[in-house]
Amino acid sequence: MTIIDCPSGNPDGRMTLQSLQILIIYGETMTQTWKTGPRKLRLPFILFLALILASCASTGSQEKQDKQDKKLEASLKLAIDGFNSSFRWEDYTGAETFVPKDKKEQFWAEVDKFKGKIRITDFNLREVELKDKSTSADAILYFQFWRLESPTLQTVTFTQKWRYTEKDKHWKLSDSGFGVITKSRAGF
Repeated sequence: MTIIDCPSGNPDGRMTLQSLQILIIYGETMTQTWKTGPRKLRLPFILFLALILASCASTGSQEKQDKQDKKLEASLKLAIDGFNSSFRWEDYTGAETFVPKDKKEQFWAEVDKFKGKIRITDFNLREVELKDKSTSADAILYFQFWRLESPTLQTVTFTQKWRYTEKDKHWKLSDSGFGVITKSRAGF
């Protein structure tokens, strides 16, 4: 067995070949100065730690984005339900709170087409799709309604468009989709 002169903790101050093999297995390289081995591993170790931290950071930011998207989707569903429920029960001033200022005139024109002519009996939210980094969304809705002139129940599926206003932190309606009901289905 070959013995190498190195400080090791052996009573005679020497390191055996077996001890040297153990150090090599654990990634240390033996040289005459003893400082070269750990230094050679320092850079790969630092790079490895940086890689782990970067992957954890990106996973955390993705989880944060997913949570934010879920909160936005939940608030969107509440806005959709609030607007359409108000419209269904002819609480038009309640529905108006979901309409941006620049669309108020168009909203009241739609109200005039519905008021006293069309009754909504039920609606269901079928699907919501967030778009543009969760600042806009399309909502697919199923409506049942009837006209006062002919009590035949009619159904229609259409899309409402919504936009999230960062300033107000609220979802606002950009297109109600009610034109489908007032033009093609109700005979207007």
